[in-house]
Amino acid sequence: LPVLNFLHQCFGGQDAGGAQKKEIMMAFCRWLRFGAVAPAEIVQSPIVQQALPALKDDKLCEVASDLVCELAFISKDLSQGMPIFQLLTSHLQTFYELYQSALQKDDDILARAVTRIVTEMGENYMMVIAEASPDAVSMVNLLVMCSSHSDTNIASITYVFWWKLNLALKDSADESVRAQRVNALQGCLQQMVVTLARSAMYPDDVADFDQAQEEEFKNFRLETLYDAILDICEALGGQRSLQTIFPVLVEHVEASKTNPDKWREVEGCLFCVRAFARYVPANDTTVTQQILALYDKFSDHFRIRQCFTIVISKFGRWINEHGDLLGPLLNYVVQGLGMPKVGRLAAEALQDLCQCCAVHMAAPAQLNGLLQIYTNMNALDISDQERIIEGLGTVLVRVQDGQLGQMLEAVAATPIQQAVTSLQQHNKPELVKQLKKIRTLIKGGVLACENSGAEAQRELLAVAWAEQFQKVWPVLEQTMVAYGVDEELMEDVCRIIKSAIQAMGVRFEVFLAPFATTAVNAFIAHPLSCILYAVTTLVGFFGRMKHMVPPLLQMLEALSGRTLTVLQGNDAFSHAPDIVTEYFELIGRGLRRFPQEVWAGQLVINAFQCALASLYTELAHREALQAVLRFLDLLVLADANDSNTEQYQRDRQLAASFLVSQGPGHGGATLPHGAHMVKALLHAICTKSSVCIEPVSLAMIDLARLLPQQTSEWGSGAMQEIPDTVVFSGAKSAFLRDFQGATDLKGMKQAMRGLHRAARPA
Repeated sequence: LPVLNFLHQCFGGQDAGGAQKKEIMMAFCRWLRFGAVAPAEIVQSPIVQQALPALKDDKLCEVASDLVCELAFISKDLSQGMPIFQLLTSHLQTFYELYQSALQKDDDILARAVTRIVTEMGENYMMVIAEASPDAVSMVNLLVMCSSHSDTNIASITYVFWWKLNLALKDSADESVRAQRVNALQGCLQQMVVTLARSAMYPDDVADFDQAQEEEFKNFRLETLYDAILDICEALGGQRSLQTIFPVLVEHVEASKTNPDKWREVEGCLFCVRAFARYVPANDTTVTQQILALYDKFSDHFRIRQCFTIVISKFGRWINEHGDLLGPLLNYVVQGLGMPKVGRLAAEALQDLCQCCAVHMAAPAQLNGLLQIYTNMNALDISDQERIIEGLGTVLVRVQDGQLGQMLEAVAATPIQQAVTSLQQHNKPELVKQLKKIRTLIKGGVLACENSGAEAQRELLAVAWAEQFQKVWPVLEQTMVAYGVDEELMEDVCRIIKSAIQAMGVRFEVFLAPFATTAVNAFIAHPLSCILYAVTTLVGFFGRMKHMVPPLLQMLEALSGRTLTVLQGNDAFSHAPDIVTEYFELIGRGLRRFPQEVWAGQLVINAFQCALASLYTELAHREALQAVLRFLDLLVLADANDSNTEQYQRDRQLAASFLVSQGPGHGGATLPHGAHMVKALLHAICTKSSVCIEPVSLAMIDLARLLPQQTSEWGSGAMQEIPDTVVFSGAKSAFLRDFQGATDLKGMKQAMRGLHRAARPA
């Protein structure tokens, strides 16, 4: 109270000029948060009573708005702050008049101040506003007005309010209550739709934009504005949002016929429409068809074509349910292929239409057109060609029974033959292109089968690709031999292998032996992580087939031997993080598929020692560290056969026997393998980034569940070897208490997090 009296005396003094009043308001504003004065007394303060008139003073406007915003914030709990709430809401008309005055005088400072105040009020009084009483609607209307300011930096201040309003409406007691509130706010929300469409318009000087200005406006639309559009649309509903924007769009389309500069208004509306698509059901019969039917009414401005092409893409599900519009909309998209600034979007839209409307696209009329595009697309960028090919691969799965093989052969023949020619001519750039096409074609079919979930289609695809892969494999084999050192080409080959396994399933078995021989030879000559990645896919698919285990195990042993020579020396791990990642993913996959066979030889022991060694190096690569730690956890967990109790117990016993058996480790000491593992894990916690905390905790809790007493002892022994200069003795004691008392992952993470924070690595 003495502070309040002092501020009041200073504020009311004869010598209190503008600068002094500013300082007093700032002090009062900061002091309010201490909560020392009751709201009933705050509203009687002469400083508060002068805050609103001070908004008209250029020198006091900002600090006065800060003060009023603070009042709104501290009064959000209406059980305590009702007097302040009543004071501020009683001045809504004042705020309206101030905002109108700011617009008339082009006073952005005052407009910003009022916008901040009403937004702060809206956010803090949201529970009252969401009830949509007449007074609440009046306040929302004022916020709509602020959202319509021509300066998007001012308008966007309100956008968080609309997000919170949408959340509050969704949290309504039941759907009928929500519907009543939305109906009460419908006028405000519909006006916001129009307002946001106006905010989405490109500025009239867009033709003079440099690259930086273009990017700035693009980021504003796609991040800040787009989220606000989605919030309003979700609150109002997709169909009502479309019904609101449709007459505005039609008006602007008509105006653009006589005034080409009106393209900006058209494009702004279309930008909103593309966002609305998320909330428009596929069976909508309101105005979606009328909006999409405007395709031949738009001007040819490239920005309108860009935006409407995206609109078509976003409404793919709706178009699938209303196939009569597919033809003309597909033609609109196809016309954009190869156009400057439009071609990429057109290719993406064509791919989306193929995925959403695959059944319609597989009909003869559309399929013939798609095949014609495929035949004549060489002039397009390779990335655009890949999108079209993936879409085509999706559609081919839906052709009539018996035709898939024939159609696939016709489509695949060109890239296969051109790849053969490229190999013969040693034309590497062309070979890269053709391999990408083959991979994308396979991938499209696989995605189509995954999305449809139809086993019959999957079987047809497997049969068709098994036949075509007879022609593809020689190309891949020769590429691996001729370009084994080329990482880009080898990655394409390995991605094709992965997609082929997914497409062909068990039919890939006939290619396993030649692929194994070629892959191992290539890796021995030029160790590349992508080969390990491809073999991991192979092990994952075929590893549960008993007759396939011996050749897969041989592959793992050969690849492991070469990998260990690559990872010799402390620097090797940090210089080859991709190999570290893929190697431990591969051995881990082997443990998951055929643990008994992996444990039988030296494979696990070698990989285990390599994993522990990596934790004592400078390796800091996030994915590599996680792969190492995930492997160690899989080794301890030993749950590959958890559905078979007898087998599961044998696997666990193998893991336990290994961990308690003696072996050399870091520094040359002979200890149980489990003790070496605990030392290495704690070393990682003390010396590496926090990314290790989660996987180390997981490995430790699984180890503690498998061997509780030994794990506790190993932890104590490991902590004794950590110098006090790294972890002081008090922190060690605290860690061991938490570590030995942890019974679940949460408790173990708490222990590891505490050790990580206490560690002071040299």
